[in-house]
Amino acid sequence: MLMKNYFKKLVFGCIMGASVMTIGCQSSQQLIDPSLSLKARESNDPRFLDGIAMAGNSSNIKITTPKSTVRNHKEIVPSITNMLQLKYASVLGVVPQAITNLSLYNFIEDWYGVRYRLGGNDKNGIDCSAFVQTLYDNVFCTDLVRTAFQQFRMCKTVWSADSLKEGDLVFFKTRGKRISHVGIYLMNDRFVHASSSQGVIISSLNESYWSRSYAGAGKIPTKESSF
Repeated sequence: MLMKNYFKKLVFGCIMGASVMTIGCQSSQQLIDPSLSLKARESNDPRFLDGIAMAGNSSNIKITTPKSTVRNHKEIVPSITNMLQLKYASVLGVVPQAITNLSLYNFIEDWYGVRYRLGGNDKNGIDCSAFVQTLYDNVFCTDLVRTAFQQFRMCKTVWSADSLKEGDLVFFKTRGKRISHVGIYLMNDRFVHASSSQGVIISSLNESYWSRSYAGAGKIPTKESSF
């Protein structure tokens, strides 16, 4: 009788011990936070693993859900716009609110750093007049002639540098007395162009090289603006 009772206690103890061990293993390997509802678990929201121990059992493994998830493209547009404004406001030395022609600065952002190639007209390499021609076509919906000298001849001259507006063309004589380089004025004495040494870049008219070779500026009537 005593042996029978002892055997029952032994079996019961083994069962309880096994149960505790099973529960312990499940607890240490739990990947989903119990506080998350079933709906949250089945959602498509991204969740990330934090505090993962690389060896042994750990109860530090948990899944976190980002505080906010972009639901559609409309929610992300303002942040991209703000980033673009902040970036180019810093480059140009102006307040972010001054960056209003987002089509222009999106184009510059897309082409920035493309290498220079004489006679080139794509992202494998582009020269100064082709860059101006491509920008005007894409941003201002306006066709320009191909060379810097031809573009100079079709402009309405801007006599004073103080009268320069965003989108005006600025010309330079970098080789001899003939117009040989062109860029597009932005603001605060900065212009964007395809430099032979650095590719598509924003430079300042006040830099000694550009100041010495500056030959004038001009306006081209466009379909997108009245300058």
